[in-house]
Amino acid sequence: MRVLKEASYVGSIGIIVAIISIISLKNEITIGPVILGLGLLPLLGIILSKRKLASSIPDFIFGSIDTGLLVIPAIAGAKFFGIVGAIAGGIIGDAITDAVAGFFEGEIARWLREHGIHEYRDPISTSLGKMSGCLIGAGIILTLASLIGVSLKQ
Repeated sequence: MRVLKEASYVGSIGIIVAIISIISLKNEITIGPVILGLGLLPLLGIILSKRKLASSIPDFIFGSIDTGLLVIPAIAGAKFFGIVGAIAGGIIGDAITDAVAGFFEGEIARWLREHGIHEYRDPISTSLGKMSGCLIGAGIILTLASLIGVSLKQ
């Protein structure tokens, strides 16, 4: 029962993020800042669930690096090869960035332990930490892309 309750909690936050994203896209709102702002919602979820943000640091770092970097090959793939290029860029980029981000996640977890910072991880802090990192990392890259003039429209 506990697993179902925790999964529902995380899933509810995911649904809210998805709905706000869809509404923003439908209304042609610049998506980078929206995604960046949505990255705060999972952090709020961690706090409201009475967990320490420090327990999510490795997951947040993983998500930020993983999805932040993933956006780059997805945009490049879309620019050069359309939708199929975005999909391929996302898949290949995900495989590469998972490895890179996983390295940093492990290193951050080790550093925290070596410095006496308890980074107890559970399903909520891990999933919401990763969700927040993914959104903030992608939001930063998408916002920067828009600022330097990369068109994200079809």
